[in-house]
Amino acid sequence: MGVTSYRYENDLFSISIVNYNQLVSEDWHYHEKFHLSSILIGGNCESRKKGDIQVKPGKIMTYREGEVHRNRNTVFPSKNLNVEISPKFFNDEIKLSNLYLDNHCSLSLLKVYHELLLNDAYSSQSVQQLLESCFYKDVLLKNPDWINTLKTLLHDRWQEFVSLDELSSELGLHPVTISKTFSKHANCTLADYMRKLKVERAINMILNSTDSLTEIAYQCGFSDQSHMTRLFKHYIGFNPKKLRKI
Repeated sequence: MGVTSYRYENDLFSISIVNYNQLVSEDWHYHEKFHLSSILIGGNCESRKKGDIQVKPGKIMTYREGEVHRNRNTVFPSKNLNVEISPKFFNDEIKLSNLYLDNHCSLSLLKVYHELLLNDAYSSQSVQQLLESCFYKDVLLKNPDWINTLKTLLHDRWQEFVSLDELSSELGLHPVTISKTFSKHANCTLADYMRKLKVERAINMILNSTDSLTEIAYQCGFSDQSHMTRLFKHYIGFNPKKLRKI
C-alpha cells in the first residue's frame, strides 16, 4: 500500500492523494466502489483480464466495482489522485455511462488536486462540482456527424491555431453554424476547446519529459512561456512550475 498524504470523504465520494516510495503489494485486488485514479507522477504496469496497460503520468485509470486488477513494476516515487465514488453520487443527470475521459475530465481532476491543496471553506463544494462535471452530458443533444470530424481535426493539429474560416472550408459549413453548434455540444467555445488541448498536451510533457518549460511552451504552440502559465492558472489553478514539483 502507498502512503496517503491527504484524504477527504463524505457520503458521496472519497478522495485521497497517495504516494508510493517503496515496494507495494502486486497481488490481484478490486475496489468495492467505482474508482478513478489520476496518475500525477511515476506509474506502473497494470494487469487486467484483457491484458497489460502501461500507466504513465497524465493518464486516468477507471475501475468498475469488483473489477480485478494488479499493479506491477511501480516507478518510485509515484503519486496518484484517487477518487472512490458511491452509488449515491449518481442520479438521472449524472450517470456513470456519461463519463468520457477527454481533456475536460483530465483538467477537472487536476483542479480537484488544486482544491485539496487549497483546502478552504469553498473547496468541498468546488470538488463536488468538478467531479459532477466529468459525468454530466446533455444526453438530449445528439452530435451531428461533423462534430466528431471537427474534434478529430483539432486533435490532429492540436499545436496549431486553426482559424474558423479554415474549419468552415474543411467542413463545408458556415462559420456561425460551426461556432454556435460546437459550443452547444461541447459545453465550451471552440477557442476554449483548442486552448484546453494545448494545456493537456503541455501537462503530459511536463510530467513525462525533462524539457524546459520554455521549450514545452513553444512545442505546444503557445506564444511564449508566460502565455502557457496564464492558461495553466486559468484552467487548473496553478502554474507549470508547481505542476513539475508535484
